[in-house]
Amino acid sequence: MKIDVVGYMCTWTKELSSSYIINDEILFDTPEGSFKSLLNDYNLKKIKLIVISHFHSDHFIDLHLVLTNIFHETKNNITIIAPKGCRERIIEVLRIIDASHIIEPLKERVTFIDCENNKIVNIFDYKIKIFKMHHHNYDAYGFIFQKDDKKIGFSGDTAMCNNLLKILNKSQVAFIDCAGIKETNNHLCVNEIVSLIKEYPNCKIYPIHLSYFSQKELDSFKIKYPYQGEIIEV
Repeated sequence: MKIDVVGYMCTWTKELSSSYIINDEILFDTPEGSFKSLLNDYNLKKIKLIVISHFHSDHFIDLHLVLTNIFHETKNNITIIAPKGCRERIIEVLRIIDASHIIEPLKERVTFIDCENNKIVNIFDYKIKIFKMHHHNYDAYGFIFQKDDKKIGFSGDTAMCNNLLKILNKSQVAFIDCAGIKETNNHLCVNEIVSLIKEYPNCKIYPIHLSYFSQKELDSFKIKYPYQGEIIEV
């Protein structure tokens, strides 16, 4: 499986926030500013599935631009996996930002799948398992994407929780939150990443959603994280 790293940082940095494309056809999160890179550096015509981990703006706010481009440039139907009530919530946002012109094509060409803990979605050639994560009290989710014998995990935004450990236990590669420099109920921190790397040696862990503070600390531990524009093969 191939993962294109569209962005890997958090909001309070100059770099793009975390966003990934799997095998050219699955887009994971559409944060603020990501559309410019998605439009110019990738082929949105190939996207079949869009996954939104949660409805914070730094994970989905460019979705309307992505959909506008796909609707204008292709006749493709799209599937969106996102937190509960995603169809209604996305339509409400489109109205608020005066993007009502794509509501009708969205209703006609998009299939919505609501996230639920432990839900399994079999779509195209993928088996996707969904995990409820611990990101304060927000409705946030992590995922394992499986194709053939390859399993890739994404935590989305999360603090330490049992479902994170399940993702790491079952994945060969995992992209997990590391925005913090101390333990909180919102994000993982570098010390937790260090411990997880030792505890799960069979899973290659890539810290993502970095702040400049956590990035500097990861550098001090010589822990590799992905960089914008990198292609990772699994």
